[in-house]
Amino acid sequence: MNKRITVLLVDDQLDFINGLSRLLLSEFEDLDVLTAEGGQRGLALMEQSEIHLLITDLQMPEMNGLQLMAEVHRLHPETKVIILTGFGTIEKAVEAVRQGAFDFLTKPVASEQLYRAVSKAVAILKLEAENRHLRELLGREGKEVLLGESSAMRQVRQSIEAVAGTDYPVLIQGESGTGKELASRMVHRLSTRVKKSYIAVNCPAIPDSLMESELFGHCRGAFTGADQDREGLFLAANHGTLHLDEIGDISPTMQTKLLRFLQEGEVRPVGCTRTLKTDVRIVASTNQPLAQKVEENLFRADLYYRLNVIAITMPPLRDRSEDIPLLAQYFFEKTLIEMNIQGMTIEPEVLSYFATKDWPGNVRELHNYIRRLLVFSGRENINMTAVQRIDSPAPQLPPLEEELGPYKAMKALVADRFSRIYIEQLLTTTSGNVSEASRISGLSRVAIGKLSQRLGIDLGRFR
Repeated sequence: MNKRITVLLVDDQLDFINGLSRLLLSEFEDLDVLTAEGGQRGLALMEQSEIHLLITDLQMPEMNGLQLMAEVHRLHPETKVIILTGFGTIEKAVEAVRQGAFDFLTKPVASEQLYRAVSKAVAILKLEAENRHLRELLGREGKEVLLGESSAMRQVRQSIEAVAGTDYPVLIQGESGTGKELASRMVHRLSTRVKKSYIAVNCPAIPDSLMESELFGHCRGAFTGADQDREGLFLAANHGTLHLDEIGDISPTMQTKLLRFLQEGEVRPVGCTRTLKTDVRIVASTNQPLAQKVEENLFRADLYYRLNVIAITMPPLRDRSEDIPLLAQYFFEKTLIEMNIQGMTIEPEVLSYFATKDWPGNVRELHNYIRRLLVFSGRENINMTAVQRIDSPAPQLPPLEEELGPYKAMKALVADRFSRIYIEQLLTTTSGNVSEASRISGLSRVAIGKLSQRLGIDLGRFR
C-alpha cells in the first residue's frame, strides 16, 4: 500500500462531509480525502478507486451505512469503516461494530473524537500494510534486507547500491548489533560477484597462531599436523567476497600480510615458497574506532587507508528510533515462523513503546527481546501487560546471613526465600489477581493460596 491513505466520506448532506473533509485535511498530511453524496455514489467511487478508510453516515436513503459497509467489505475486505450516527441510533452503531465496523462516532462529530478515531485507523492500516510487506520479505528465501525508512538507513542503502558495482575494498563501521554483517552480505548480493562465494570470517574467534593458515592456507609439512596442502579462505573466496569481521582485532603480523594482498592481489600459503594470485573483494567491518587506533599506533595506517577506500557507517538504533516499530514487527513475524506459531498479533501501542526504550545492543538486542517476549507469552497476543512482565526485574536471591548448617535445612531456607520473592513479585505484577498469577506461574489457585499462607503473605495487600 502507498504511504498515503485514501479516505472516503459518505453522507446525504454534502455540506456536512465537506466540513469533515476540511477538518481531516487540516490535521493529517498523509491523507487523500474523497467525498460522495449518498451510498450509491460512494459505492461507485469504491469500485473505481482503492479506498483504505470509509467514514459513512448510518441513516441514508437508497443505501444505508450498513448496506454500504457490506458492499465495501465484499469489494475490499481490508478497508476500515467508521460509522456516523445520531444519538438516537447508538444501538444500531454498536451493532454495526459487531458486523465489522472499525469504530463509530456520534453526531455532531467533535473534532478531537474524529482525529482520534482516524489516527487509530490509519495506524492499523499502515501496520497491516507493513505486515504484508514483511511477510513477502520473509518469504524470499536467502534474501536479506536492511529495513528502515529513516534518513540514516536510506543513506546506508544508497551507499551500498553505489559501491556494490565496484571492486574496491569496503570498510563498514558501527556499534555492535547494528547490522554490519547484513550490510556486507548486501554489498555482495548487489555486486557482479553474487554468483560466486561469500565467506565471512569472525577474526577474534580464530587464534593468532592459526589465523595465517586459516586465511592463506598452508603447504604439507609446514607445521606439525600439516599432513596435506590446505586451501585458505582467500583462495576459497576467489572471484567472490571475503568479509573480515572485527578487523580491528587482528595482530600486527596479520595486518602486514593483509596489506600485501591488498597491494599485490596475491597470497603466500604458510610453509610455501610460491605466491598465488587470487581475485577477492574485501569487505572489512569493525565496532572499533580504527582512525583512533591508527593515531595510537595500534593499527597500521597504510592498511587503514587501503581498507577505507569506501566507508559505510551503520547508525545505532538510538539515531533511528522511527525505524524501531517496523523492525520490531519484522522480528515478530520472523520469530512466529521460527517458532511455528500462527495467528498471534502484537498491538500497535507495544510497537510505539519500543521506540521509547533504550537499546544499547541495537538491532540485535531488539531481535532477542522479541524472541524472549514470544517465548514467555504463552502464545497469547502481545500487549503491554506481556511487555511489563518481561521488563520486570527477575527476583534476586539474597545471600545467606546465617551460619552454614546441615544441607537439607539450608536448602529449605533458601527455597522459602526464593518462594517468598517469587510469589510477591508474581502478585505485584498481577495486582493480586490470583487467576492471572496462576496462569503465569503454572501453579493452581489453591497452591498459590496455601504457599502464601505458609509464608505469611497477605494476598489483600497486592490488590
